[in-house]
Amino acid sequence: MDMLEGIRGRRAVRDYRDEPVSRDLIGALVDSAIWAPSGMNRQPWRFLVIEGREALARCSSAAKRLMLEEATRRPELAAVRGMLEQPDFNIFYNAPALVVICATEPDEMAVKDCCLAAQTLMLAAHAQGLGSCWIGFAEIWLNSPEAKAWLGMADGLRPVAPIILGRPAAAVAAPDRRPADIEFVTL
Repeated sequence: MDMLEGIRGRRAVRDYRDEPVSRDLIGALVDSAIWAPSGMNRQPWRFLVIEGREALARCSSAAKRLMLEEATRRPELAAVRGMLEQPDFNIFYNAPALVVICATEPDEMAVKDCCLAAQTLMLAAHAQGLGSCWIGFAEIWLNSPEAKAWLGMADGLRPVAPIILGRPAAAVAAPDRRPADIEFVTL
């Protein structure tokens, strides 16, 4: 697959087969992700991997509980309350693995660098026949003291990009794209 084919073929996958992703394959994906660009080549990231559908189901329950509490204080979360209240809704979509890309430095450039690593990881996963999806629902929980303690996260880490991985249960159709909004500026 060439690069443009990979970029256009990658999808957010939310339905996975019940088969694990090997540690060797996850390691290879992370090895690809560290080649993402970073400001001043600081490479301010660490990769935390949670394996297993059961472990991720427990994480999902904890994350949903926290998000429902937050929804009472944060109006932007009210719209997803119904989804979070469904007992069978798993925010990790029953994926077999979660890679959390964490910033190791406190500045916003490190966050941007982690986002670049996330995109690189997702493209590498697609090239290996895996599906992936950035799980925004997990970010509030992953950044909570409760989750950091539970996961044994080192001090100073800031979870930025929670990416689920697994073998897609079915092909995902390409969503429509708006035409590029581009403006050339001549000075």
